[in-house]
Amino acid sequence: MTTAPRILLAGVTLAAALSLSACANPLDGIVEGVVNQGVENVIEGAIEGESGGDVDVSLPGSGASLPVSWPADVPTPEGDVLFSSAVDGTWGATIVVADASVVDGIYAELEGSGWTMVSESSIDVLSSRSYENDTYTVSVSSVPDSETGAVNVTYAIASK
Repeated sequence: MTTAPRILLAGVTLAAALSLSACANPLDGIVEGVVNQGVENVIEGAIEGESGGDVDVSLPGSGASLPVSWPADVPTPEGDVLFSSAVDGTWGATIVVADASVVDGIYAELEGSGWTMVSESSIDVLSSRSYENDTYTVSVSSVPDSETGAVNVTYAIASK
């Protein structure tokens, strides 16, 4: 595996871990905010230094954004971006969306705009589908939050 996919895989794994973490006590908010910003900066710096790519890590509630180079033809929902990266023709992100109907909408939009589903899997609460077109391969995975009903949607996109 080359460096860029390893960095993307590490970032997507980190994003999934962050998105599955429990919510903190509101009384710890101020201290947590300072610590989170430091952690975000360290993680971003390490990944960017190793890959030379653009990485934006956001611990829950602190707000990341998608990279400027995010492929416009990949259907992407509105939501709270927890993590995003762009490295040498690969992109990744984890976005918190309102509920599972948003994920169904992503799948429908991909299929309706000419993407071909190449794989589908489901393990316990995690579900994932991979699609491709002439330009990209995209994997969309989702994990619901049993407490809030929100869903963490993780994208892994690679240029062909």
